[in-house]
Amino acid sequence: MTNITLFLEQEGYFKVSFKIRKSNHLFVNVKINGVKGLFLIDTGASNTCIDLEMQNHFKMQTVAHHAKASGAGANGLYTEISKNNTLQFNTWKTKSNAIILLDLSHVNTALTEYKLPKVQGIIGSDLLKKHEAIINYSLCTLFIR
Repeated sequence: MTNITLFLEQEGYFKVSFKIRKSNHLFVNVKINGVKGLFLIDTGASNTCIDLEMQNHFKMQTVAHHAKASGAGANGLYTEISKNNTLQFNTWKTKSNAIILLDLSHVNTALTEYKLPKVQGIIGSDLLKKHEAIINYSLCTLFIR
């Protein structure tokens, strides 16, 4: 265990491993409402989001959302919002999370061009900021509390 890991764990952080793939995306396993999924960690994404097609898979209740989403390769996307979701990395868990649902086909199309697996969602800066996340690229570790 590194000194930084020991220090952060003493400060109440949980350690979550991720993989950096050949596209330089950070892939992490997450549970939403108790259901496993593969997500990207994206500090440039303002919100944590899930592909609209995964609503039932993750046992989510949604309503239309007033905001339109945009991102790399897509603009003006229709969105829905789901509130009061549980999100879990390993043993770390948080409840009452709002998650945006939108079409992530443009993300998955880009990933398949690298022959990488499709993702069900994206961990965005809303969650990372709220839980004081620290990303250590050399250890491939997300620290969160």
